[in-house]
Amino acid sequence: MRRWPSFGPEAGEFPIGAMVDHDPANTIPKQLTLRSRLDDLAPMYPWVDALAQAYNLPDPTRYAIQLCLEEALTNVVRHGYRGDPEQTITVEFERRSEREMVFSVEDSAPHFRPFDPTVPLEEPASVTLETVKPGGQGIRLMRKFSNFMEWEPLEHGNRLRIGFVVPDAGRET
Repeated sequence: MRRWPSFGPEAGEFPIGAMVDHDPANTIPKQLTLRSRLDDLAPMYPWVDALAQAYNLPDPTRYAIQLCLEEALTNVVRHGYRGDPEQTITVEFERRSEREMVFSVEDSAPHFRPFDPTVPLEEPASVTLETVKPGGQGIRLMRKFSNFMEWEPLEHGNRLRIGFVVPDAGRET
């Protein structure tokens, strides 16, 4: 398993996917299983909103979680599964402590082109609005907005854990 430390940050219906285990109040699923279609990733947003409300997460933390999960899920669909709409992706929530929350994204994408998102990225010499190209920045965004990432190759797929530390009340991280 490889770990990358960061540089820096009303429950809806969940129509797509299996809901397994629940939070201590038995109201929000701890696991969401999504189909590998970009349009089918939408249930992630109300799920994270419900978790944010249940655990009283500040808006910047909720936003960071949604941004990182969107990037991870989109990458699995586009690159891991190469657009195959008949696959699934599982997202699981774990509260490790009062302030630390971890989201695991698990897929069964083939290993013919393994990709470890925790490996250091080559940094461009200089980036301006005129030189930056759309796309290809997802891993950088995930690193900026999460507190850590861990990647683990599985026998039949991958597991990416994305961790967030909730700031103390009144203090931003």
